[in-house]
Amino acid sequence: MFHLGKILEVISPEDKGSKSSDTVTHALLEMWDENLIIFRVSPVIANDVKEGSFVLVDYSPVPVAGAPVPRHEVVSIVNEAKGKKILAKLQDSLEERKKSRITGDGFGVPGKMIG
Repeated sequence: MFHLGKILEVISPEDKGSKSSDTVTHALLEMWDENLIIFRVSPVIANDVKEGSFVLVDYSPVPVAGAPVPRHEVVSIVNEAKGKKILAKLQDSLEERKKSRITGDGFGVPGKMIG
């Protein structure tokens, strides 16, 4: 399972004034579902990620203490045109789901009291 995101900021251990216990690069991403999350970047592509890049984050489950936990690692850089196209489709889908949750009886309407 993968999620599409757009890099807002790259956080490198080589940034001036930064110190890190390892050589891992991280990135602040705006995800297709409107979340802002910092993810680890795969060392294979760490030197190639930059602000504005569309990327795929690997959410495949990995076992941690016997429980499946998402991998949460940036593993692929997507072509800009394709990234914009995919992002638009995902955001349209998100908007449709939001609209379908709001009904005329008030259930699902944010901020509206029930009762």
